[in-house]
Parts: sequence; C-alpha cells; structure tokens
Amino acid sequence: MKRYRKSFFKWISISLLCLYFGFMVGKFKQDILQNSIQLLELDVASLKTENTELIEKLNLLQADFIAEKQSNDALVIENKDLNTELESSNNKLYFYERVVAPELSITGLNVYSFNVTKLAEQNLWSYELVLMQSQKGRRFLKGNVDILFTSVDDAKQNATSIKLSAIDDSFNGTFKFKYFQTLKGQFTLPNAEDFAQVFVVAEAVGNRWNRAQRVEKIYDWQNFIENDATELKEVETQSEGE
Repeated sequence: MKRYRKSFFKWISISLLCLYFGFMVGKFKQDILQNSIQLLELDVASLKTENTELIEKLNLLQADFIAEKQSNDALVIENKDLNTELESSNNKLYFYERVVAPELSITGLNVYSFNVTKLAEQNLWSYELVLMQSQKGRRFLKGNVDILFTSVDDAKQNATSIKLSAIDDSFNGTFKFKYFQTLKGQFTLPNAEDFAQVFVVAEAVGNRWNRAQRVEKIYDWQNFIENDATELKEVETQSEGE
C-alpha cells in the first residue's frame, strides 16, 4: 500500500512538473509572439511614415511637373503668338514695301495673297483675294480674275476644273485699282475633297501705259483639306505673260 502511495505521489509530481514546463513553454512562445507582433507593429508604423513621406515627395514632384508643364505650355503659346505677330509684321512689311517702294518688287499686276477659311455650315467657305499693282508711275489697272478648282483623274490622267464664277452667282471678278484691291466672298463647294489644286488667274487689260498681263498662282487644295491646314500653300511661283 505504501508502495502504491509513493508511485501515486511520484506520478502526481511528474504530471505537475510536466504541466509547469508546458505552461512555461507556452508562456515563452506567447512572449515571442507578442514581441513579434510589437516588431511588426513598429514596422507597419515605420512603413506608414515612409509611405507618407513618399506620397508628399510624389505630390511635390507632381506639383513641380504641373508647374513646369504650365510654364512650357505658356512658352509654346507665347512663341506661337510671337510667330504669328512676326508673320503679320512680315506680311505688312511685304505689302507696304510694294506700295511705298515699288522699285523693290516686280512691276505690274501681282496676286498678293489668297486665303480660304472653312465656315461652320457644311461645304461653305469664305475667301479673301488681294490684288496689287507694283510699279512706278502707277495708273489704274483694269481686268478680270477667276478662281478655278481642279481635280485629276489618275486612271485617265484627265484634269477637270470648276470656276468659282460658275458656282457663285455673287462672285464679281472684275477689278480696277491703282494700288491694290481686296475681293471677298463666300462659296459652296460640294465634294471639296475631290479637288487637288486651286488656280487664281488674273488678267489685266493692256493700254498705252500698261501691257496686257496674265498672272497665275497655284495652291495645294488637297493638303489644305486633308490636313485641316489654316492656310493654302502655294505650289508654284507666279507666272506672267502677255
């Protein structure tokens, strides 16, 4: 009996000892987990701080980029305005040189400029044609001018044309001036994309002071239409003939 009692106490002691060690091991693991959690919390806080700093730096960079872009856009607009003003000044200088100092330019009839603008209404266009006389001892110059839209049939290599005077009853191609004359108007041009070039043909009547003269300028209508250009580009130099 005494032997069984010792064995029982021994078993109880071993069980209690195992429970104690189990408790200590569990507490040790719990402490390790708590320490890991604290470290993770510190890492998260550090990452949040770093992320906040990075966001602030990114916002500063974006603000700098936007400011530089706005500055660059302003410079582009300013440069465009300056180019426009320069072109306008050059055009005015070119114009008045031929009025005030005719010795710097060719003599006789001259097509100074021809501009076409697309209006809001479909197939409706406005035009402005400026004719000029550049010579000494100017006298009144009389004649007629017409504008022709031409297309080319690539298969047949045939050119067809339509005159502005034929599609616009209000067009008046008669001119009479001593220095210059501006012709303005509007016209409707169906199937505008079918045409390739525009011819401006002006003919001055000869008299005892001036010889008869024919002036022709050609403009690239196809490029003007396809690329939504703001102005017609001349494709050939002015030609003259009696």
